[in-house]
Amino acid sequence: MLRSNMLVVRSCLLRGAILWLLARTLISAMIVAAYGDPFAVSARSAVIIIGMSTALAFAQTARLRERVLLGNLGVPGATLAAYFALPALAGELVIVLLRAALG
Repeated sequence: MLRSNMLVVRSCLLRGAILWLLARTLISAMIVAAYGDPFAVSARSAVIIIGMSTALAFAQTARLRERVLLGNLGVPGATLAAYFALPALAGELVIVLLRAALG
């Protein structure tokens, strides 16, 4: 199995992080507008946020027509999904840990 080029990995992780941050900000704004605590989300909501940001990253990749290029570079779809979901998973984990630490 070939390893992915670090340039591809870095760009996919950056795209995943930016889209998670945008999705999380918009969802938090909607929760605040409904007079709720934006950091008190359930595990199911966190999984939905991670899935949504991963789907947004795939949509942006399709919109920019980069999927064929990434396929020619040997990056399978499952690996691409992991690269897109990893920043969202890390971000949600940090939010949960900070919420638990701060009370």
